[in-house]
Amino acid sequence: MKIGELLSGTLLGDANIQARRFKYGNYFYYKLTAKDKKFLRWCVKLFQKFGINCYITQDNKISRTFLSGFYMNKYDFLLNFHKKWYKHVNGKVIKTIPRNLELTSTTLLFWYLGDGSLIRRKNDENRVPFVVLATNTFSKKNIDLLIQKLKDFNLNFYPVKYKSGFTGKESGYCLYSNTQDGTPYRFFKLIGFECPKEIENCSTGCKGIYREEKFFKDKWPTEEDWVKILSNVKETARIIKLRRKQLNLTQKYVSGLVKVTREHIRDIENGRRYGSVKSFRKVLKALNIEIKYLLNELEDN
Repeated sequence: MKIGELLSGTLLGDANIQARRFKYGNYFYYKLTAKDKKFLRWCVKLFQKFGINCYITQDNKISRTFLSGFYMNKYDFLLNFHKKWYKHVNGKVIKTIPRNLELTSTTLLFWYLGDGSLIRRKNDENRVPFVVLATNTFSKKNIDLLIQKLKDFNLNFYPVKYKSGFTGKESGYCLYSNTQDGTPYRFFKLIGFECPKEIENCSTGCKGIYREEKFFKDKWPTEEDWVKILSNVKETARIIKLRRKQLNLTQKYVSGLVKVTREHIRDIENGRRYGSVKSFRKVLKALNIEIKYLLNELEDN
């Protein structure tokens, strides 16, 4: 991990850099907010590895948020970050995406931690969940740039107009992952198949129409989510085929268990066809393949 990756990831999310005027000059102040102090303590430890000392304090008593921050002027190697990320537009200073922004697995992780979510459709056993990245503070031009940078990672996202859950009004865009080409799998392969253990039980606040408390671990797929996600990953074909042969089963026998044609199983094993979530679930059961085993095999390749 590099300090630039950490800062860029948080700035893609909720973090910001403020210019503050003092009697003896201007200072740039970095600010990261969160609902849970424990999450901020984890971030502070990461900053400390680069010799940066942060402090944590109350941010907003009404919304019950906390902040960690530090003055960037104390660290010469950070002074160009405000210039890179902020521009003067129509008399205002706004956060923008640097054209030379380099996305890395670390940058994506902290972007997702700050402003990402996994959208599941309740009461739908066959709908693949979406990875969503909030970008409603950025211009459409900046969003197009982010989409291209994600595409360079073989991650395909598209913009959807964002509607505030508080006001009901449209405000910018969010990026939704394509669910039919394996993008959700490749995204989590980059940032990690599991939430970092240190923060998995940290609260992200009460969200949704039922105002349920959510935690960072809720941003990561459950076992059932993985069944849906991996049903569209063609790299599973080799593992399924190998497992069937290890069990000394024929394609015809497996097709009988799944209740599809033998040709259907053949095409799945050759990577020419994505099985439906329903049939994929049956294939895994027929071959006694656990999701953890499947993910381990995919990661090894």
